[in-house]
Amino acid sequence: MIISADRFLADLEALGRIGWVDGEGMDRPAFTPSYDAARKFVEDRMKDAGLAVTVDGVGNIFGTLDGSDPSLPAIYAGSHLDAVPGGGKYDGPLGVMAALEAARTIRENAIPLRHSLVVAGFTGEEGGEMGGTFGSRAFAGLLQEPFPAEKLSRVGLTADGILSAKGDPGGIACYFELHIEQGPYLERRSIPIGIPTGIVGISRYAVRLEGEANHAGTTPMKERKDAMREASELLSEWFAWTDTRDDFVCNVGVFSLHPGADAIVPGRADFLLEIRSLRDSIMDEAAAQFRSLLEKRKKVSVSMEPVVWKGAVDLDPLLQDAVEAACREADVPSVRMPSGASHDANPMARITRAGMIFVPSAGGISHSKEEYTSPEDLARGADILARAILEADRRL
Repeated sequence: MIISADRFLADLEALGRIGWVDGEGMDRPAFTPSYDAARKFVEDRMKDAGLAVTVDGVGNIFGTLDGSDPSLPAIYAGSHLDAVPGGGKYDGPLGVMAALEAARTIRENAIPLRHSLVVAGFTGEEGGEMGGTFGSRAFAGLLQEPFPAEKLSRVGLTADGILSAKGDPGGIACYFELHIEQGPYLERRSIPIGIPTGIVGISRYAVRLEGEANHAGTTPMKERKDAMREASELLSEWFAWTDTRDDFVCNVGVFSLHPGADAIVPGRADFLLEIRSLRDSIMDEAAAQFRSLLEKRKKVSVSMEPVVWKGAVDLDPLLQDAVEAACREADVPSVRMPSGASHDANPMARITRAGMIFVPSAGGISHSKEEYTSPEDLARGADILARAILEADRRL
């Protein structure tokens, strides 16, 4: 390996202790004291490595290693520092600390580098108050929605700060992101490195079925306008249809009933429908099919409102080739594959070349305190990232 695996793993584990709660997992959402402590840890390590450090108006952190040709745009590499509630140590921070290790390796060994290398630690990728991939969307200039002052004040931001976070696409040569796979594909095939070819799009819809709340003991079954029953029958039909398809996935992870009492027939059911696909047209087709099933429910009034739309992106072929070349150089097997999860590479792909590297997730588990990737796989991924950065520096 060209990197220092021991140093990299020690720093990654130290970062993983910030916000960790034994028995519960990670407690490090963006815009919290634990997140601020994690960013300070990274800032200190960046400064120790001789990088020039900046923090932008939304809290993204950047550490820059100057290249030999200041006329060239910079190579960016990184990921995010926040975590889902009860999540693991590696989802996001792996990419940040691996990019930092690449910068240290290049600097300490005086490896020629024409482009400057910018290590990026994005904020708010996991959602929450400001929505998912918030930091990278701000940097990419993709935030269209107006943010109420009250919402901004809750997370210590300003409208001017968000606008100031927009980066200059002309100053970015490409973006690399190392990440755990968050699925079982690599582990089941005993392949240590995945090279994503694209990132799925995500669409979410707020669905409501409104019937009539009534006494659960005296209302005849055939006369009920039971929102829960209507919703369950709807979802049964929906999942029967989705089982015939293999070009998208869907989820209903939030479901609520009103008024929510054991002796009352539910008068309203609300849930979020999520659809993911590598093709936007497939997401649209699936949403249209769901809407057609929804509108067939006659005992209740219905609505379906879009709340999230993130289109799918293709990742850059040149960067895929660079990662593949890095794997050949290190004699490491690899495979090209899609990404079923969204990442900061999605917004970045809209303003520059973007590429990703996956390492195996044990049992395919992620967004859980049980999330695990072996130290060998973590270090191997960091080594391939460093080699891929150098390969891209030669090709771009």
